[in-house]
Amino acid sequence: MDPVYTIENDLDPAEFVDVLRRSGLAERRPVDEPERIRAMVRNAPLVVCARDGRGTLIGVSRAVTDFAYCCYLSDLAVDRAWQGRGASGPSSSAAPTRPPAGPRW
Repeated sequence: MDPVYTIENDLDPAEFVDVLRRSGLAERRPVDEPERIRAMVRNAPLVVCARDGRGTLIGVSRAVTDFAYCCYLSDLAVDRAWQGRGASGPSSSAAPTRPPAGPRW
């Protein structure tokens, strides 16, 4: 089953840490600092999540954007079990982030 992509600016920080750990990105993120993780999720203008058919978070991207022209991808974490299977999005890793980041001018 294909992942379902959603904008989740209210993502549970514990879920974020869990997918960071399952992706291998945790070693380069402050996963042992809950307040910082909470701020990272809460203050990101755009959080796009990929979930499997059971609703389990399998990928997340956090982006800084002006919602008009630019969008900088800060994190792209994909569960190792899903890496290489298209969980980061169709045709490019930024594809699920592109529409909510702003219209094409």
